[in-house]
Amino acid sequence: MQPNFRQRSYSVSELSVDFRTAFRHHPAGVALITAAVDGEFYGLTISSLASLSIGPVAVSFSLAKESGAAGAVLAAQSFVIHMLGEDQQILANNFARPGAPRFSSDQNFRVLPTGEPYFIDSPVAFRASIHSSISVGGSRLIAAEVHEVLHGQEHKQHLLYQDREYLNLSGLRAESSMR
Repeated sequence: MQPNFRQRSYSVSELSVDFRTAFRHHPAGVALITAAVDGEFYGLTISSLASLSIGPVAVSFSLAKESGAAGAVLAAQSFVIHMLGEDQQILANNFARPGAPRFSSDQNFRVLPTGEPYFIDSPVAFRASIHSSISVGGSRLIAAEVHEVLHGQEHKQHLLYQDREYLNLSGLRAESSMR
């Protein structure tokens, strides 16, 4: 039996709304990117991190604008991409909201010898630099070459985001037919 797909004619705004709704319901890992530019620390929360290549080792992510913290990441020689743990919701929120506390002493970060701020409580992080990028609409897709893997508290479950809420999966495992 064939699926019953029908082609729909969308306006640009309808397509945009349907697209955002589809991705809002798609769970994604939460990451924090930090950089240092001219002695100032910058950071932003993303949910678009993906593995890209193992030769060279690379990841991809998107930035919605090219100013502020996103502009600093684009200008930095290198940056750190932290895969956040399920107990780092406050940290994720602080770097997602303007004016929230960032790089405070209680957030448990240190500065790497290469100059980037690194949150040591993250399960794992990557020190990386921009390999290439392309503009798509108002966003920029970044391919970043990974230079170093920073092993933190790897035993932690990672933080997820879905439908404007954080999720944790501690103790939950999906049934698998691959056992």
